Amino acid sequence: MPRFCARIIVAVLGAAWLAGCVSSGSRVRVDQVEGELPKCRTFAWHAIEGDVTSLTDQRVRTAVMNQLEAKGYQESPDKPDCRIAYHLTTREIPRARPGVGVGVGGGSRGVGGGIGISLPIGQRAGFTGTFTLDVIDAAKNTQVWTGSIDADLREADISDSEAQQLAEQVLGEFPNAAAQ
Repeated sequence: MPRFCARIIVAVLGAAWLAGCVSSGSRVRVDQVEGELPKCRTFAWHAIEGDVTSLTDQRVRTAVMNQLEAKGYQESPDKPDCRIAYHLTTREIPRARPGVGVGVGGGSRGVGGGIGISLPIGQRAGFTGTFTLDVIDAAKNTQVWTGSIDADLREADISDSEAQQLAEQVLGEFPNAAAQ
């Protein structure tokens, strides 16, 4: 019997170790042109004609420019080296529904069963989204870098703090101005 218990303990510890290796947070995905990035010292927003500047748009633009300035870049609306564009897609996560489960099992000591009920008390619908930031070489008008991340959001329109956090995470993968 002790040998059987030891195997169970080893199996449980192994499963716990494997579960600990799985990251629960989102990871920033980056893609860029091969070779060196162009010398992007100055930035401006990629103009999209006819768009109304929403509150979310203002929050994202402010957060992104703050992060770029912290990394040593400058905003230059007239003649930038590179332009920035972003995409934010959100979708609602439906509220969990109540559930019932029934189980029966057997072993060397007989047969057993159980009933389980889940009640999603206090759970409300949430939102999930993907934030993508693109860097475009202004001289060649070609995309040279992109970074994106999936995130859980409180609302479809992101808050100042969510915009700041998304910009920090994505631009954390973008090189500092001194490194270029």
